[in-house]
Order: sequence, then structure tokens, then C-alpha cells
Amino acid sequence: MKIFNLFFAVCCAAMVSCTEKQDEPEVPVGDVAVPELPADPEPGNTSFNHRILLLQHTGTYCSNCPNLMTSLKALSEMDEYTPKYQHVAAHSYNETGDPAYSQAAANLSQAFSSGYYPELTFNLTKENTGTSLAVNVITGIIDQLHKETADVGIAASAGLSDNALGVNVQIKAAKDGQYRIAAWVLEDGIRGKQEGASDDWMNTHNNAVRAMAGNTLNMRIYGEKMGELKVGQTAEKSFSIAMDETWKTENCKVLVVVNAAGADGRYDLANCILCPIGGVVTYDYK
Repeated sequence: MKIFNLFFAVCCAAMVSCTEKQDEPEVPVGDVAVPELPADPEPGNTSFNHRILLLQHTGTYCSNCPNLMTSLKALSEMDEYTPKYQHVAAHSYNETGDPAYSQAAANLSQAFSSGYYPELTFNLTKENTGTSLAVNVITGIIDQLHKETADVGIAASAGLSDNALGVNVQIKAAKDGQYRIAAWVLEDGIRGKQEGASDDWMNTHNNAVRAMAGNTLNMRIYGEKMGELKVGQTAEKSFSIAMDETWKTENCKVLVVVNAAGADGRYDLANCILCPIGGVVTYDYK
């Protein structure tokens, strides 16, 4: 779905928590011990909650970026909308002086941003990108993109050994299609002086993308191909991600992103979910 006209008509004018489980049986992923994937509580069910992805292009030297930060903060306080999306911050504006900057963030902004900051990309689609969006514009776009049920459900587990992160993912199709699975590392609580900040909370940066699993840029953004799945069928994928010693692992989490091929063969985001490191998340049924 394209929302180009809505973006530019208005732009010119203006989490689901994962329940952490302890003492899970562990399975090896490379050299990393990862909690076993949780059992499917409803094997015959394919009705899943749907979340869209909001990708924020930002940076600490961007003096206009607090405008979008303010809109996203207001959005995070709207109970009607928080179950419908997951937010990721790509700190790509300035490498020097931004403790939340990463090459992964730079890759995401190169792929989806027009180069104007701040920008917000919806569902990893460049056409669905707008600048300096007011909160009412963001909620309007969420209303357009959000589905009553998702095309795919996600279960995941994640574990850390030394500086190696292992992630196990299982997906279950609610719609026939070609799917890809990606795993990204996000970090909260990164302190860095924000240019243009009007309040101290703007100097704490959350959901900053640190790394993406995969050997190629396409794999890191869109994920590993799982092939064709029919309704009710499942597929599994394991990832191993090197964690930088400068990241605070206690503030890190995993975002699992699942993309599906459209009629034109292009992959668009089908669903996403957060998983805590050292914990699991089961299928989120309606």
C-alpha cells in the first residue's frame, strides 16, 4: 500500500512486552546457548496480532530532530496505538559525536531515507517515508497500514554468551506466501546531547539499532529467505550476532522482522516483535 499523497500533503505543513522465562531448556546456536523456542499454545490458530514498523531517521547533531522525537513520545503515550507498532531509531545523521550511531543505522537510512532529517519510514517502504510528521499524521498512517490480523505470527528466543548473541525464530503463516526473517539488535538508554533539545529526556535515546544479522545488506534488512509457506505451515531460522563490548547488553533487546513478497516480487514488512535477551516470546494470538 502506498501512502505517498497523504505524506506529502501533510508533511509539507507540518511494544509489546515479551514475558521473560527462566530456566528454559537450552539449544546451541554456534557457540551460544539460547533458550528453547516456546511451545505453540494454539497449534491450530493462525489469527495473530499485527504490528507495523516505524523507522526513525535521526541523529544528535540534527537540530530539527526533536520535532519528530516529540511526536513519537506523544504516540508512545497513546494506549490505543502502542500495541499496533514497534519503533526503531536509526542514528545516521552524524557519526562523530553520536553515541547511538551505527553502521546498521547508516545502512537503513541509505536504503529508505531521502536525506532530509528527521524522517519516518513505515514498514520498510521508501515510498512510505515522510519528514517532520505531527502525531496526528502518524496515527492516520498507522490506521491505514495496520491490519486486523497479521499475515504471519512470530515466536522467538534469544541468549547471550560473552559477546555472542544467539537468536532462534519460528514463524507460522496465516496467509500463503514467500517470507523472509531478519533479526536486529536494539539498545535503550543511550545518553547523548541532542541538538535542539527542549527537555532532558531528549538526551536519552531508545530503540537505537545497533546491528542486523546477515552476510549481505539485503539479508540484514529484509532477512533470510524461508521459501513458500502455506497457511498453518512453520519455518525456523537461527542467527548469531556479535555484540560490541561498548553496548550495554542489559539495555539491549532483539527485534524480529518478517517480510513477505508482494505480487510484484518486492518484500514488504508483514509483522515484527520484540524479544528480550535471555528470554522468549510466544505467538501473539488475538
